[in-house]
Amino acid sequence: MSHNVQELISLTHSSRSAAYELSKVILKDYSLTNKVLQVVNSAYYSLGRPVNSISKAVTILGFDAVRDLATAIALFEDFLKTGVEKEGISKILTRSFLSAMQARDLAVEKNINIVPEEAFICALLHDLGKIIVCIYLPEVYREIEQKVAGGMAEDSATRQVLEDLTFDRIGAEVATFWNLSDKVSASMDPDPAEPKNSYDTLGYLKSIANFSNKLVGYICEEKEIDALVGQYGELLSINKEEALEMVNKSVEASEDISESIRYGLSKLKIRSRLRGIEEAIKDPESAAKKKKKKVQETESKGDSGERGKETEEAEDGIQELDELPISQDKSINDFIHDITETLMGPFNLNDFYINLLEGLYRGIGFDRVLLAVISVQPTRRVLVGRFGLGDIDPAGIARFEHDLAPSGYIIPKALKACKDMAIPPNTPDAFPESLKFFVKDRTVYLFPICLDDKPIGMIYLDRKKGRPKLDSNRIKATRLFRDFAVMAIRKLRSRKQ
Repeated sequence: MSHNVQELISLTHSSRSAAYELSKVILKDYSLTNKVLQVVNSAYYSLGRPVNSISKAVTILGFDAVRDLATAIALFEDFLKTGVEKEGISKILTRSFLSAMQARDLAVEKNINIVPEEAFICALLHDLGKIIVCIYLPEVYREIEQKVAGGMAEDSATRQVLEDLTFDRIGAEVATFWNLSDKVSASMDPDPAEPKNSYDTLGYLKSIANFSNKLVGYICEEKEIDALVGQYGELLSINKEEALEMVNKSVEASEDISESIRYGLSKLKIRSRLRGIEEAIKDPESAAKKKKKKVQETESKGDSGERGKETEEAEDGIQELDELPISQDKSINDFIHDITETLMGPFNLNDFYINLLEGLYRGIGFDRVLLAVISVQPTRRVLVGRFGLGDIDPAGIARFEHDLAPSGYIIPKALKACKDMAIPPNTPDAFPESLKFFVKDRTVYLFPICLDDKPIGMIYLDRKKGRPKLDSNRIKATRLFRDFAVMAIRKLRSRKQ
């Protein structure tokens, strides 16, 4: 584990300055800070007001909620950096995160006698052993997957390939080595006994962690969930419809977590799986016919070999693009409403800029957003980066610098004309050599900030090569956000005057 993750896990309420210590650990990592605030401000929490600092997040949501959220995000980022099978890792981590959100919701909504944050972390790390094998032993993990696909039970396949070891045994050993709590290790039990009574908190933690992980797994693997709900329904006071609604809610909420989880969602195709189950409930006869047809098509392709594999990979690629990580229009409207309210009262311009960039990043859907301002220096005029969100670190913001004297490049042209521009990936001679590292393989969008037809700054936005272009509605929304920046500057200038 990285030092950050170790620090987060070790933090407890035992310290009087726990909230301060937690904020300090999170703020050490710029990317983690952004991602935690992104989630806290997401629709999932529905706080009704922007949270612009980690300390404020701790005050509103509580120490445990923020610590567990930060731990989950930091741990997942560590795993993604370590592993080579990015798709497989993203899928398994996304499943774990969905399960964790559902476990916490169950604890709250069903008033179960356990701490919701413990339910979250126990469900999150329920499949730690599987995650470890996927990351550090990818060939072994593929071999186990092949045996499971061939009809072997996962426990049997794992024992056979790993010389009688199981995923839960590996997870428990690693959890002990990392000094995680005994509850986390115990909750990795793949077949827990029913709680002894309503006060058996460990029994309930084990059951919730197992149920939520199996529920997501069954849906992703297109297995029937009736038996699972039958097993846990009475204990957790949940029926099939409620279980599906809970999964839907966690999918919607997790879209705001991080790019890697949004990518995992697209590869899991969980939305289409959920739709299939919901259709089967409404019209079982029609669903049965579709399932039969699908089985027949699969069997007819049994000998198609590599051609079938290529087709499947192509379909996966299309699905990934179709399910681009963008929030729903409601999120855009929420950001517009919040920014409008901010403009009506007193505000700090720097805080306003951060809220604005967050609206562009999360509401409209960019990989990176950056606000740059024109700096007039003794011998030159330079566009320099000031604030950024997304796949960008402080060093990247600081290195975003463009001398405006060479007018042949695209940024000086856009600023001079106060004209919005979209630049396809790797367009020759569009950017100076100093910025080619920054714009490589990106579709770039430039929205100048001008007052009285004079440029004072620019909003830079981009998407990775291959992702869909902005549609007209999102272009209009982006222009509106840029206009908000102009309005904020005008308002502050008029106050000074």
